[in-house]
Amino acid sequence: MGEFDGTIGFTLMGVIVNTYLTGVIMTQFFTYLAHSEWFPRWIPRIYNGELQDLPGFVEDPLWVRCLVAFLFAINVTQAAAVVYMAWFYCVTNFANKGIIDYIPWPYPFTALTTAILAITNQLFQTWKIYLFTRNKTLVAFLTATSLAACGLGITAAVKTWLELELTKIAALQPVVEANLALQCGIDVIIATILTLTLRKSKTSITRTDRILNRLIRIAVQSGSFTAFFALGTLFSFRFSSQTEMLGLFALSIGRVYTHTMMDHLVCREQLRHMLTNNNDIMSVPHFHVRSVGVNGSSGVIEPLSLRPTQTLPKVSKTAEGP
Repeated sequence: MGEFDGTIGFTLMGVIVNTYLTGVIMTQFFTYLAHSEWFPRWIPRIYNGELQDLPGFVEDPLWVRCLVAFLFAINVTQAAAVVYMAWFYCVTNFANKGIIDYIPWPYPFTALTTAILAITNQLFQTWKIYLFTRNKTLVAFLTATSLAACGLGITAAVKTWLELELTKIAALQPVVEANLALQCGIDVIIATILTLTLRKSKTSITRTDRILNRLIRIAVQSGSFTAFFALGTLFSFRFSSQTEMLGLFALSIGRVYTHTMMDHLVCREQLRHMLTNNNDIMSVPHFHVRSVGVNGSSGVIEPLSLRPTQTLPKVSKTAEGP
């Protein structure tokens, strides 16, 4: 192994993974923008290989659109910061061996953005749980726990930013471990509650169950992926503190939180098509639907109009003349 494999090597791998995940969520942001009223009308839209006016998402309230803009800004800023960190290690201090004992500011900045993105995702998922269950006690518990985890994360990030020396970070180990453990626990609890609640809502209607299965997949994804990265960061910090293995997980966990939230928002158009389209019949009712827990009180699918607005023409065979 090389001299810097366990330090700068892990950091560089973390930067690569983070950059890749940033590209993934950028496609989600563009998909949301292309279906929203913010998309400039003079830009041509391509949908299913054809130039047409895209079917828009439900008119989200202002706070949802502001949330998307906030997520975009914070993820782009973090991605640029970690790319600068790779340049700082591999170019600016290429021949400086002592740089491995110094923590550049993008590390604590990433920890700060992760704490903010984590509580944003957790409160978003908690709000969905409230729409499903109306259980105020459970929601209060999840909110309080999320705030506690966020407070620990911000504390660790600020203290690391003030020190920026690897030898002084060991004193923050209890705070960092408590923050990661709480984040992992909250994500698993939220995913479990959403999964069980959605499973109880299943019916004998095939299309409805397909939509519920998709929502269950999103719930499991939101808990399992974030928990995996949180546990990876925790175990790396606990058992491999002499290396920078934690950078492989810690730099990317914020992108995973963003991906789960954006996946919830951009999948609504697919859910609407799953509800309204059926290839086995000639008449296809198209309903105006409020999707997946943004405007609807039920949090799943709330039909606003039950009258079909479009019917496919029936094909009649006629005999051709000789």
